[in-house]
Amino acid sequence: MTVRPAGLAGARGHAREKTRDAVLEAALRLFSEHGYLGVRVEDIAREAGVSRATFYKHFAEREEILAMLLTRLLGADDTAGAGASDEAAGDLGARIQAQGRAIVDRMLEQEQLARFVYSLPVRHEALLGSQQVPRSPAFGRVDRLLDDAEAAGELRDGVAPAVVRTQVHAAIETALREWATGQVPDPHERLTQHLDVVLRGAAAPARKASRRR
Repeated sequence: MTVRPAGLAGARGHAREKTRDAVLEAALRLFSEHGYLGVRVEDIAREAGVSRATFYKHFAEREEILAMLLTRLLGADDTAGAGASDEAAGDLGARIQAQGRAIVDRMLEQEQLARFVYSLPVRHEALLGSQQVPRSPAFGRVDRLLDDAEAAGELRDGVAPAVVRTQVHAAIETALREWATGQVPDPHERLTQHLDVVLRGAAAPARKASRRR
């Protein structure tokens, strides 16, 4: 049995990781400029300064790169926002708003990647095929917040937690998508508006008709 020196194995592993990162960064630049559907494997390899053969040593297909980029944004642990809802004062609405802001802040730490992901023309799953992306821990915290609220009797009777969860997730992702596609300059302000509608409704308080004398 041939035993490779540990230093050599470590150097090869570092070089492999460096090449993978270079390909991912090149892909993100091209996707951001030309859109996911407008970029070929040949384009990515050329931008990264590697051959097609080298590309296929690291990635089986273009969709694998997309899955890794989505994982980098959505699947990474969000330690910064872990205590956002616990530390926020106020009612359930205030805690949800705080958690939503923490998610937006987490996404904006990787602004170019967030803009690309949330400007994709179709749902992420439709582009990924068999590739799987971990569920975002940040959105998981929203779910736990709502589960705790239900257990504490903070949700209105007759409203299913799953419905609230779907609407809150949609509000956060819609605000990010509107920002990524240039519809609004600030996702935080838009998020506040979306969540306010979800949590309090859009109808103005009923006004009593003035009586004519």
